Amino acid sequence: MADQAQNLRELVEKKHDVRVISIASGKGGVGKSSVSVNLAVALSRLGVRVLVVDADFGLANVDVMLGVTTKYDVSHFLRGERALGEIIQLGHEGVHFISGGSGVNDLLNIDEEQLTELLTGLVNLGEPTDLIIIDTGAGINENIIQLILASSETIVVTTPEPTAILDAYALIKTIVKRDSSHLISVLINKCENKKEAYRVQAGFIEVVGRHLGKSINPLGLIMYDYDVPMSIRQQVPITVSAPNSVTSREIDLIARTILDLPCEKPSNNVLSRIFSRRISERE
Repeated sequence: MADQAQNLRELVEKKHDVRVISIASGKGGVGKSSVSVNLAVALSRLGVRVLVVDADFGLANVDVMLGVTTKYDVSHFLRGERALGEIIQLGHEGVHFISGGSGVNDLLNIDEEQLTELLTGLVNLGEPTDLIIIDTGAGINENIIQLILASSETIVVTTPEPTAILDAYALIKTIVKRDSSHLISVLINKCENKKEAYRVQAGFIEVVGRHLGKSINPLGLIMYDYDVPMSIRQQVPITVSAPNSVTSREIDLIARTILDLPCEKPSNNVLSRIFSRRISERE
């Protein structure tokens, strides 16, 4: 399967007109799917034709966040009942998406052949798409890693909490072991203190560089916003319900950064040494 993921990655790279970004997290509850949906909205507003693929198979929630009742999901494609183009739905701001199927037991055990079929179909999709966002499931399992390795780049979403940081490190370590050249960025979500969040981000990047020999990009941060949970309950992305909010502006800035990703050099700090010691104890 590793060879298959590499072949798909090469196929993605040959299709210069389509960019594939996987959005992943080491643990649940960090806001990964909310980031995926709102980034898609922000990118669409910038003129990018975006397709979001909910790859949390069987436990999908992107359609719920977009407030769209889906008629078809990825299970219809895998069973041969619908072509890939037929299961694409339209959400807010021109964002297209594919539902991962909520409560579909068969999708919880999607096998290698089915995953390959889906990835191949996405890469060769005839729909006019500039950027595909793959919202992976949380955690680390083989399907998630294959989705990540088949994409051209990955955004790892975490929060400043130590457990979330350590789980994000474990995910990145797994990715690097399989493909040390894979492009990785880190995004810190649900930040309550901006200065502290920047220090956590810089420390995390430095630790990854020191222990894994991997340079990752600081994509930015999103402050904690009580309106985000409300927007999820209302099934309207915050970039739509409150486009002028601080969170929406932060997401817009991140979307612009994605289109021209800079690489900043992290600085030394006390937190990096703390994380370094915690990680060393685990290894």
